[in-house]
Amino acid sequence: MYFKVYHKKSKQPLATFNEKTIVDFCVSNKDSVNNYYFSTGGQKDFMEWEVFAVKHSDLFEKKAEERDKLEFSGKKHDEGAIDARSTASKQAFSIILLALLFATYLTYYLYQKTIEQDREFAQAENAVKESVPEKKSALEKREAVYSDTVLGKDAPSKKDLDGVWKKAGKKLPASLGFKELKEQMDSYLPALKECYITRAKAGDTELRGTINMKIRVTGDGIVRDVLFTDAKYQSSLFGDCIITAVKAKNFPLFKSPEQVFSYYWNL
Repeated sequence: MYFKVYHKKSKQPLATFNEKTIVDFCVSNKDSVNNYYFSTGGQKDFMEWEVFAVKHSDLFEKKAEERDKLEFSGKKHDEGAIDARSTASKQAFSIILLALLFATYLTYYLYQKTIEQDREFAQAENAVKESVPEKKSALEKREAVYSDTVLGKDAPSKKDLDGVWKKAGKKLPASLGFKELKEQMDSYLPALKECYITRAKAGDTELRGTINMKIRVTGDGIVRDVLFTDAKYQSSLFGDCIITAVKAKNFPLFKSPEQVFSYYWNL
């Protein structure tokens, strides 16, 4: 089997590789491999690097096996002796190969999750089109209030926080990191979908967009404020539905009075 590599911007062919040399090309260009398209049938079947690596992962595994055999073939060793130089070289190659494949699988997984999420929202939008009673120009809104745009001041006392932290029975972080925040925010996606369907059925249009939020959480994990930084979603019934969902589920505990962070969803 032969593989053609194309420049992503110009879509002009770079070179043609066989099953052995294509792996060498990918490993040698691991930092820039996303700048190319891969193909086995010309421009009609361009593949992104992530798709190509997953589809032909057997080539990388085969190359690793061949490298192992090459490192040790034809070499004489004393009984019990170890060739440190060969072992180090093999380990270095294996580490690079494993890191490359792991990054590829992770990127491909996240890419598929994004496509799946977009498909679900598109299906929900199509499902409610026929049941919409009346077309409206934008999101239905209520009367604006002060708390729609300004963070509150309410917070538990230091004594109350100390009591909550002590009951946790474990060492707590000073603040929540990106991983913890993302896991928590991802857990709200089913509720976000329900809010979307409910408001679409009620007649709201223009629901899609970038939902930028500012969220204030206190050290006991309770969500105190959820603000929308764009006027589009402020004081809207759709926004209220999202705020209710976010406040209904506590964050992990952390050992600080409060934490304010920004987050967004592309809907």
